[in-house]
Amino acid sequence: MGVLIGILYIAGGIVGLVAGVKLYFKATAGKCTSKRRIDGQVAIITGSNQGIGYETAKDLAKRGARVILACRNLESAEKAAARIRKATNNNEVVAKKLDVSSLASVRQFCDDILKEESRLDILVNNAGVAGMRKAFTDDKLEIHFATNHFGPFLLTNILLGLMKKNGTGRIVCVSSVAHTWTKELDLENLNSERYWEPKLLYARTKLANVLFVKELARRLKDAGLTGITANAVNPGGVKTAIFRHARKAFKYMIMVSQFFFKTPEEGAQPTIHLCVADEVEGKSGLYWTDCKVTKSSKLSEDEEVAKKLWEKSVQSVKLAEYENHLK
Repeated sequence: MGVLIGILYIAGGIVGLVAGVKLYFKATAGKCTSKRRIDGQVAIITGSNQGIGYETAKDLAKRGARVILACRNLESAEKAAARIRKATNNNEVVAKKLDVSSLASVRQFCDDILKEESRLDILVNNAGVAGMRKAFTDDKLEIHFATNHFGPFLLTNILLGLMKKNGTGRIVCVSSVAHTWTKELDLENLNSERYWEPKLLYARTKLANVLFVKELARRLKDAGLTGITANAVNPGGVKTAIFRHARKAFKYMIMVSQFFFKTPEEGAQPTIHLCVADEVEGKSGLYWTDCKVTKSSKLSEDEEVAKKLWEKSVQSVKLAEYENHLK
C-alpha cells in the first residue's frame, strides 16, 4: 500500500511539474496588443493555408487588409481563404499559387502580383520545411535552402519594387531559435555541393533568414528606403505541421514536446505584432521573440557573412538587374 501511495505521489508530482511548465510557457508568450486597423493595405503571406500563416492572415483580414494567401497547395489555400472571409466578413481575401521552392513559380507569382496589385504593404515570408530527406529542386537547389531561404530571397527582391511605390512597407521573415544551433555557415555548401548534413540544415536556413533581414535592412537604409523595414521573428515552439516530413524518431520527439508548444494562434502573435504594431515603425534588421527585440546569435551579427550570403543568393536565384530594386 505504501509503495502504491509513493507511486501516486511521484506521478502527481510529475503531472504538476508538466502542468507548471506548460503554464509558464503560456504566461511568458508574447501577445500582440495593437488594435490598429490597416484598411486598404495589401498583405502577402506565404504558407498561409494552415498554422501560423493562417492565423496571421485571419488577423490581418480582421483589421481590414486585402490578404493574399500564397500557397503551394492552391485547393487548400482557397478553402482557407473561404474560412477567413466567412470569419472576418472581409471579401478581400484571396488565394494564389506559389511554391517558394521553385524559382519559376516565384517569378510567375510575382509577375501576376505586379500586374494585379497597385501596392504592397506587408510581406510575410512564413512558408518553410524541416526534416526533409535529401532532395534537390529543378533549379538544383537543396530543398530546405530553396524553400526557407532562396525562394523568399527572390520573392522579396522582386516585390520590393511594389513596396517602393508607397515608400513604406513591412517585411517579416519567420526564423527560429534553431538559428543558434549552428556555429558556422559554409557558403560553398549551401546546396550540399560538398556534403549533406541533415541535422543542421534547418538551423542553417533559419540563420540565413536572420542574416538576410539584417543585410536587407542595411541595403534599404543605404538606398534611402527607410520607410520599408525588414525583421526576423522567432515564433517559439508552435504546434504546426512543419516537421511532418521528419524521420520517425525525431518526429515522435517533436510530437511529445508539442504538449508544451503554443497553439498556432498564440504562435502567430509575434508575427502579427511586426505587421501592425506602431512601436515597430522604423525598426529594422532586428530579431524578435515574444513581441520583443531579442539578441540573435553571434554569427547572425557578422556583416561580412551576411554580405557574402547575399551575393551568393543573387547568383543562386539568378536575380536579374531589373529584379533587384536595391541596385
